[in-house]
Amino acid sequence: MTDLLNSPFLKIEQQSSQLEYRIEGQDDRPLGQATQVSGPKPRKGLIGMFSSGLKDARVVVQVSGLDGAPLFYVDRQDGAPVAIVAPDGTVIGRFQYDLVGVAQQMAGGGVGRGMLGALAGAAAMRHRLLDSADRPLCELAWEMRRTGAAENVRWVPVACDYTDMNGQRIARADVKEATFKDRYSLQLMYQLPDPLRTLVIASPLAFDLTRS
Repeated sequence: MTDLLNSPFLKIEQQSSQLEYRIEGQDDRPLGQATQVSGPKPRKGLIGMFSSGLKDARVVVQVSGLDGAPLFYVDRQDGAPVAIVAPDGTVIGRFQYDLVGVAQQMAGGGVGRGMLGALAGAAAMRHRLLDSADRPLCELAWEMRRTGAAENVRWVPVACDYTDMNGQRIARADVKEATFKDRYSLQLMYQLPDPLRTLVIASPLAFDLTRS
């Protein structure tokens, strides 16, 4: 049976307003779970729809296989990239917002298109996966979709392309936002070496924690 860390496809789905996720493989086969093990709990009920209440608190989510043994931890702290940590406490790598990449993406459309995009409120979002020595391993470019109208317009992520530092597309994630039940479908295109493989697998959860 394919385990969580070796599956080419993962579906990661939040179960409620809490930081609890079901992880499945092909054909909805259970592969594991992710649960919060440190930090304040998000607000429940209707009040949680407006704010999780977590603000800048440190939160840690443990990712486990079907046997319950921890595979890695996702550690979000204020003012720092999200850390991906091994069960023995060593840092595997980090999930970092790529401010330079966003600026380059916005400028890449040319002066005219860049100005039009800014006036229209267009959004760009990028992240990077770093190894434990903060060397970049992968770039994440998010596809954003505009929703709502007038003063209620907002941009939401719908997909993400993963590209290694050689420019090779190595994975793709599709995103479906829902109240308390965000869902990520992650397709790995190759059997990636570690630590890149673990970082790619952890990235949807790292991203979700940055938005909690």
